[in-house]
Amino acid sequence: MYVVQSLCETVTGNEATLNFYLSNFTDLPSLTDAVRNITYLGGNKNTTGALRLMRTEIFNPANGDRPDVPDVAVLITDGDPTLEVDELPEEVRSIENRGIRIVGVEVKDRVSK
Repeated sequence: MYVVQSLCETVTGNEATLNFYLSNFTDLPSLTDAVRNITYLGGNKNTTGALRLMRTEIFNPANGDRPDVPDVAVLITDGDPTLEVDELPEEVRSIENRGIRIVGVEVKDRVSK
């Protein structure tokens, strides 16, 4: 399983940027340490860019994706996207067509009903 937020500063900055590939690690403690050292950038939420980067770079055999393991991404966000919003539905379709499953988690300091 790949965790989008753990690999990329994706939904927190204006542009999606890759922090590391899972193929860079061979043990859980090293991966956990790398995830904990990701810096929160703040800014806009470019969910489309994050998902595009995930689809093209993370779920790529050259970067550690394994064909015998289901492709599942956990998308952690603090709200609605603010950049490339019109392109989001097409990116989601592209991801679904590749058989990648996305589990969304919204993180906020309060919940509205």
